Order: sequence, then C-alpha cells, then structure tokens
Amino acid sequence: MDRRALLAGAAAALSGCALRETFAARMHGCVDAPVPPASGVRIERGVVPTRAVAATVRYAIAVPERASRVGAVAYLLPGRGGTADDAMNVGFAGFLAEHVRRGGTPFALAAIDAGETYFHRRASGEDRLHAATVDLPRIVRAVLGVTALREALVGQSMGGYGALLAAERQPRRFRAVAVAGPALFSSYADEASSVGDAFDSAPDFARNDVIAHAAALRSTPVLIYAGARDPFVPGDRLFARAAPNARVVIAPGCHDDGFWRATALPILAFVGARLRA
Repeated sequence: MDRRALLAGAAAALSGCALRETFAARMHGCVDAPVPPASGVRIERGVVPTRAVAATVRYAIAVPERASRVGAVAYLLPGRGGTADDAMNVGFAGFLAEHVRRGGTPFALAAIDAGETYFHRRASGEDRLHAATVDLPRIVRAVLGVTALREALVGQSMGGYGALLAAERQPRRFRAVAVAGPALFSSYADEASSVGDAFDSAPDFARNDVIAHAAALRSTPVLIYAGARDPFVPGDRLFARAAPNARVVIAPGCHDDGFWRATALPILAFVGARLRA
C-alpha cells in the first residue's frame, strides 16, 4: 500500500473504529485502551469568540472538580476535521480524571474545533492557531476564575503539528508540548504528494515548517508518540533528529483514535508534571 492510500486510511480512522473492526485493527498492528470513568471532571462547552475563523468554533473544557483551585491548562488540538466534542468523546475527560486520581497535577484540558486548515494562518485569512492560543485562553481564564495560567499543549495528527508550531513560536510561554502522531512532512513536495492542501505554497510551508524550526524548542520539554504503522513516522523521525532534546517514541500502533487513547495517560502525565505551581 502506498503512502497516499495509508494517509487516506488514517484520515478515515480519525473518527474511530466500529466494534466489529476492532479485532481486525489489532491484527494490523493497531492498539487501543479502555477509557476510564470521567467522574470528578466537569465539562464546560461553548463558542469561541474569534475573528480568526469565519465559521463557528466551539470549545470543550474539562476541569477537575476536586482541586481547590486550578490555575493550569493544556490546550488540546484535535486532528483534521475533529471537534472539541470529538476530543472528549475519544475519552480525554476520562483520562484526565484518571490522571488526577493517580495523584497527577490537576489542570484543565481545553479542546477546540480543529477545522481543516492546519493550524496556521492561510491565504484565506483563517488562522485556527490564533483561535486556539489567543482567543481560547481568555475563556479558560474566565472558566477557572484566574488572571494568569500555567500553559502546555497537546495534540493529535494535524493538531499535533499545530501544537508543535505554537510551542516553537512561543517557547517561553508553554511549559511543555506532548503530541501523538503529529502530521509532519519532510518537504513541501512531500506534503503536496500526500495531503495536498495543508499549505498554500512552498514559501508558506517554509514559514511553518516545524522540522526546520525545531531548534526553537531546545529548552522546551517535548514528547512525541508515533505508531509504528503511522504514515507520518518518517517526518516524526526527521523532527527527532532536528530536536535531539525531544523524546520521540515509536510504539506499536496506527494513526487512529485507538492510538490517541493508548497514549493519553502518558501524555497527560508528561505535561502535568510540568504544570505544577
């Protein structure tokens, strides 16, 4: 199977596998994990007031209820076409609850609708990354009742790319970035031959190439998980060479919801350890 076909399969898998497909998925090297109960976590939902995106952009913020005061957040950027509710439905509210039950640092997990424009400013004027890192934090501060936040980034697939890009642009702002299956391309030609619409042009790719600008993260804790069956592994390996301080783990798995679940707890633990007051 060529890379274009693998990418098509990966995109189809983003919405999750039906139960009847679970066994077949595992036979093909995919993984999954059970979702813990989300008891002790409340979810706030609404619309992000933003001028960066013409369409309605929704958010979902999972907040641990038992913590006396939550002053930290990880912004969760979903994969292409994923919504804030999709991120919670995959199981992240439950995994956050389990993280806290295990004694991890309590923090809010703020997800946003991903759209399809790859979390950087496009020729159309849309800029989902601005919505996620400028407009969404205003809502998080209001929900948590705080004036300042300790911040981190997490993401999957296209959202993993966006999280790395945001961290590169503001390395002193974000305490950590942890992603699963980030959709990274080795070159504009590589992207053009696969996804085909993630960037407007070669200069646009160069401006937003997280591999080329990985040195910006030399002082930022970075964790990347990639499934061994993930078609984006070549780009993830290139990032690992460009950012030797980053921890890049190639583990059994595919580019799908099962892998996001299987890596959720270690990702939340990684950022949680760096969101302590």
